[in-house]
Amino acid sequence: MIAAVLGLAAGGLAGAGTLWWEERRERDDARRTWEAAVTTGPASGVDGATATSSLLAAVNPDQQVVPFSPLRGADVRALVHWCRSSDSRRVWRVAGDAGTGKTRLLLQAAHTLTEEGWRCGWVRRGKAADAVAAAALRGGSGPVLLVVDDADTQPDPGDLAAMLSAVANEPPEVRLRVVLAARDFGGWWGGLRERMDPAAHAGLKPPGSTHLTPMGSDVPGQQQLFQRAVNHYADHFGGAPPAVTLTGITNATPIAELHAAAASVAFHGLSGSVPISLALSRLFQSEETWWQSDAANWNVTFPLPVLQAAIAAAALIGADDKAQFVRRLRCLPGLASSPDERLSELALWLHQLYAQRGGEWLDPHLPARLAERYIASCVASRPSLPSALASAALLT
Repeated sequence: MIAAVLGLAAGGLAGAGTLWWEERRERDDARRTWEAAVTTGPASGVDGATATSSLLAAVNPDQQVVPFSPLRGADVRALVHWCRSSDSRRVWRVAGDAGTGKTRLLLQAAHTLTEEGWRCGWVRRGKAADAVAAAALRGGSGPVLLVVDDADTQPDPGDLAAMLSAVANEPPEVRLRVVLAARDFGGWWGGLRERMDPAAHAGLKPPGSTHLTPMGSDVPGQQQLFQRAVNHYADHFGGAPPAVTLTGITNATPIAELHAAAASVAFHGLSGSVPISLALSRLFQSEETWWQSDAANWNVTFPLPVLQAAIAAAALIGADDKAQFVRRLRCLPGLASSPDERLSELALWLHQLYAQRGGEWLDPHLPARLAERYIASCVASRPSLPSALASAALLT
């Protein structure tokens, strides 16, 4: 009898052990699927040293050097309230010009919800539909927020359409919210809706929306935002805030430029009346100096004009892998006849220089407004660069 009891116990333990391993395997599979589809923030591969060496990286919204502004309080509260509520709308749109604070708003909302037990994921490029499937696999782990930043520049509109269709088809009890951020929701949005499954399109509730405009209502208000940022950046860089007034700004100057100017002023110790153009110019000059120093550490010995063109190509075009970017680099001025080894070294240096957006191999995580301003200045001084970049973009 004792043997029989022990035998039954052993069988029960074996069955429980098998069940435990199966559950663990399912959890591990769900976690891997989730991590393949989303990142924990706007960028991946963040190097802590980068944000202290690079002024541009220090201005990135996820560095949060300047605390979230109460002027955006109503916007973040509306977004968080929608997520918490039983509102049948599952999609929310956040629109605003480059540099108006879309990513910072989303970071703040995600932070608040994470503290309440939400699982928040920033969708990798080309993985939007997979992200919904991954969220469904982890449905038992609490409510989920999926963020699609720069939705209007996603490489595969069909993937976003499939995402929206999948969201529309999720059962009502699934607590899933999707936020898409873009500069506008014009023609590309209409085209996206047309790509959706017709039944899903009919079932998807009209999304909620937030439209961000410049934060300061007038020039004095903008000046106050700048001064606040100067204080925080001075503390970040370990110095005293200079007595400075920023000139050349309007009520339409985006917050990204105000913060960049503040970082530059604090870093360089500029004082008195400082034109915003000068502050930003000094920021870009510091960045170029850092590029040259860091490139030398990696034994990348190209002159500054080549580094400038390569940075422009990385920011505007990017690449899926090193081999693709090496092919694209050959289109740039001064690189057509460079040996493969040198171009590979240049590509690898660019890959590690900044964190990458959306889990891409090369898509530098930089404030878009500032990156575009810098690239425009490069293009203005080098007439051959636009056609070279266009040729590079055509290479797969």
